[in-house]
Amino acid sequence: MTHMPVEEREAQVKTAIVVILLAAVPALADDVYLRGGGQITGEIVEQTEDSVSVDIGGGSLTVKMSSVVSIEKGTSPMQEYRVRAAEIAPGDAEAWRELARWATGHALSSQVADAYSQVVAVLPDDEEANRALGRVRLDGRWVSEEESYKARGYIEFEGEWMTPAERQKILAERQARDEEYRQANEDRIQAIEAEQRAQKERKEAEREASSGGLPVYGDPVYWGWGAGPGYWSRLPVQLPAVPVKPVGGGRQ
Repeated sequence: MTHMPVEEREAQVKTAIVVILLAAVPALADDVYLRGGGQITGEIVEQTEDSVSVDIGGGSLTVKMSSVVSIEKGTSPMQEYRVRAAEIAPGDAEAWRELARWATGHALSSQVADAYSQVVAVLPDDEEANRALGRVRLDGRWVSEEESYKARGYIEFEGEWMTPAERQKILAERQARDEEYRQANEDRIQAIEAEQRAQKERKEAEREASSGGLPVYGDPVYWGWGAGPGYWSRLPVQLPAVPVKPVGGGRQ
């Protein structure tokens, strides 16, 4: 039987204890069920009588307790990631790669980026990790997508990368379209104004025809400066009879 040095045996015992403790860490997730059927899954970081805050991996969400129906415990991929990450020895790129792939399968986007960043820190030229982080190879080195586009003369316009000529074409097409819309609006306005003038002329012609060619009293055009009509009627006016005084002044 081979006897192991006391120091080595104690080190193995300590290592075994650490592994057991890590395995015993409860990987629990909190499922917060909301009124109306909503659900938030993550780790509760703060809970009061009024609200509850849940860490969902890429940030925290806070909801009022009045909107919560119930809270249940379960397995949390995010907490499991933290436990597994704590076990990785410094400089172990392959362990971080494995954890990154595991996090990808559990839709932990922030943790995926974190794990692959650890891989790149050890292996700067690793293709899998660089591509997972959105980098591209340019002139023999890995750069961000933004750096790659800028190096090739592209510009970002409304969330897309394009050449300056493509951007200018888009702006010219928009300007031509706006001018077309403006001209169409002006044409519609002119058509409406023309129709309004035509309606007014028709009404005036109908009114003149109904009055036999005579001005209409109610039309302000034919009123003078006074309070009444400013023209004389063409119809003969009969004056009242005036008594005639007899010649000589005698009585009749």
